[in-house]
Parts: sequence; C-alpha cells; structure tokens
Amino acid sequence: MGWILGLVWIAFIAYALLLAPGQSPGSDPIFKELITMQSQEPWLLTVFSWLGIFPAVYACMLLRTSVKGRGGRVPAWPFVLLSFGLGAFALLPYYAWSSSAYGSSGYASLHFGRHRDSGIGRVAAHKLTHVVLLLLTLGAAFYAMTQGDPDVYMDAFRQSSFVHIMTIDFVLLTLLSMLAIYRDAKASRRSSAWALAGIIPIVGPLIYLLTLERDRA
Repeated sequence: MGWILGLVWIAFIAYALLLAPGQSPGSDPIFKELITMQSQEPWLLTVFSWLGIFPAVYACMLLRTSVKGRGGRVPAWPFVLLSFGLGAFALLPYYAWSSSAYGSSGYASLHFGRHRDSGIGRVAAHKLTHVVLLLLTLGAAFYAMTQGDPDVYMDAFRQSSFVHIMTIDFVLLTLLSMLAIYRDAKASRRSSAWALAGIIPIVGPLIYLLTLERDRA
C-alpha cells in the first residue's frame, strides 16, 4: 500500500506542476478572489472552505488521544500541520511512509508530552470539536446547494488551475479518509466496514468519530 500511495503522490505533484489546465495562480483572478474570500460563487467558496475543514478532520483522526497503544514510528503532527496549506500533498506521504510501520498497534499520534495530557489531543478527541466541524460542513453544503451554480464551478474547473487542483485534492482527501478510518477502526477494535463511511466527504469521517465517542461513553 505504501508504494501505491507514494506513486499517487508523485503523480499528483507532476500533474499539478505540468499538466493542470487553466491559468496559473499568479495570473488567475479566481485564485485571488478565493484567497481573499471575495468570490461570488457559493460552490467555489464551499469547496475552498471544505479544504480547510478536511485537514481539521484528519487532525481529529490522527492526533486524538482516545486510542490506546499507538506504537507507530512516524509522527503525524508535522504532516497534519502542513495539510492545512497543502491538503493531500502533505497527507499522502504520511500514509505512504507510515504504511510500512503500521500494524495492529496503530499509528503515530501527537508527540507533545504524554498523550493524555496533550491539550491538542483533548481538543481533537472532544465530541464538541466534531459537532462544530460537522455543522460547518453541512452549513457550507446548504449554502452551496441553495445559492450556487454547479455550471459556474465547472467552468472554473476548466479555466483555473487552482480550482482544478483543489478539486482533485478534495477527491483524494475523500478517498484517503477511507484508509484513515480503516486504520483507526482497527486500532479502536471496531469493524473495518466503517471505512466505507469515508465515501461521504468530511461528513462520513465525522460521523465515525462521533459514534466512536458515543461507544466509549
């Protein structure tokens, strides 16, 4: 699995640098509008905001302290931190690298002192965090579906390299979340069928986390 993820990562970088259609970010007005949150298209704003929420969901998956016995050798926090700006570009190498170290004991989590004493770990594991992320996700979806025009988004997908790459990034994050849930479910001694929840972008992993918290209550 590790080498497959590594190849996907390299292919994604090559595609983004050499083959992605549309204007480059430096000369792309859509990119400038999104960065300044001045875009008038709800679907563009929604997907852009989801790419900020998705790394937070991965942080909850990888940095929470509720799973015992995470005997992995690859620290997750540098990749999670980078994912807030790079998305799948940062998380793919983590999952590729950690695949060889991954076992029944789980994978690496935050290494700031003791796990149970980590403030970041407690936030990542807290049900309120997951509820807030879920509400933000669903609110953005409602805004896009009621106010947005998918055709405008598709035009931007063809005309803007940034929108093109961020869309592919979102798809890769969605697919990768299936692996993230699978690993976490194994470490938490839950059914590996939970991995299928990752098919539902952002919402699926959050439902998994919310039900995990309830199971532990």
